[in-house]
Amino acid sequence: MKKYLLLLYSCFVVNAFAQIEKPYLLLDEDLDYYLAQSFLAKGSKERISINHIGLQGEQTSNGFLVTAVLEGYPAHVSGINRGDIITRVNDTEFHPVKTFNVRRDDHGDFVPTTKDYLLSLTRGSRNLEFTVRPIHENLFDSYRTATSNSVLEFSAGNKIIGYIRFWGLSRTTNDLINYQNILKSLDHTDGIIFDLRNSFGFLDPQHLDLVFTNRDSYFKFSNRMTVETKFAEISPKSDIEPYRKPIAVLLNQDTRGGSELFAYQLEKLERVVSLGESTKGELGDFNLENNQSNSSINYIISNKLLINGQSLEGVGVQPERVVLYPYENTIRGDPQYEAAINTLLGII
Repeated sequence: MKKYLLLLYSCFVVNAFAQIEKPYLLLDEDLDYYLAQSFLAKGSKERISINHIGLQGEQTSNGFLVTAVLEGYPAHVSGINRGDIITRVNDTEFHPVKTFNVRRDDHGDFVPTTKDYLLSLTRGSRNLEFTVRPIHENLFDSYRTATSNSVLEFSAGNKIIGYIRFWGLSRTTNDLINYQNILKSLDHTDGIIFDLRNSFGFLDPQHLDLVFTNRDSYFKFSNRMTVETKFAEISPKSDIEPYRKPIAVLLNQDTRGGSELFAYQLEKLERVVSLGESTKGELGDFNLENNQSNSSINYIISNKLLINGQSLEGVGVQPERVVLYPYENTIRGDPQYEAAINTLLGII
């Protein structure tokens, strides 16, 4: 059963568009390698720091398509948007890892860069240029910081709505306390948007305690040959007052792993409405392999992991209300976000 606890907790992403049907391999030239490595590492000293500008994306025939931008990081600050296609950097081909990480020190670690980079990109029919200076940081810390940076509240009509984007779910004590403090700071709002788009990480029962008044409905998990285990028994119940008002949950094709289980459980509450697109269906395990020639991370599908007797691998969680928002869409506004606001206003 210990193996399947690991399967439950080790949930990440790689390819933004491919349906997961078989194992795959991440190499140390892939941005997602460093994302997965930082979440798999046993402690902060083992997390690899890289020079990066705070984005997710995938390579296309036209360039690097930006699929998400982390709040407060260089890409976001400079004005780079979801849907932009980065074509060149300083008149050379752009790569999210190789462009910014050229030198290593005597220990093999990437040397922090102090250079500015000129990015050329297309936004619809427009050609734009942005200057960015990367930050040197492991991606676990970056996704933790971006989550805190995303928190806001605003007025809509005569109501107050809160917002938080859970970039990476973490079960460390400090992060769980931070989530509790965030929800406490938004307790006065009339409703909250939980943005789980492009999100992944580790789910803990204490994440669910932020919203549920008790653990009676928490899911059970098993493999196909063992007795079900109650997820509620994985960790002690947190001593907090849960948020009790309406919640809109945003999902997309890159909501993965623990964030999918978060969405799965949230749908059990009548005051929660999920919107967007079906999630990734990626709940498998990651094995980190190191040798003298290269480093790689293997993804292994979880075709034996059952959640309440059902497999979510390759299936994902279906939103209650489908709202499409293709990555290539460069129109102003966010139709999924706007739909979440309108949905909350219809409830509160």
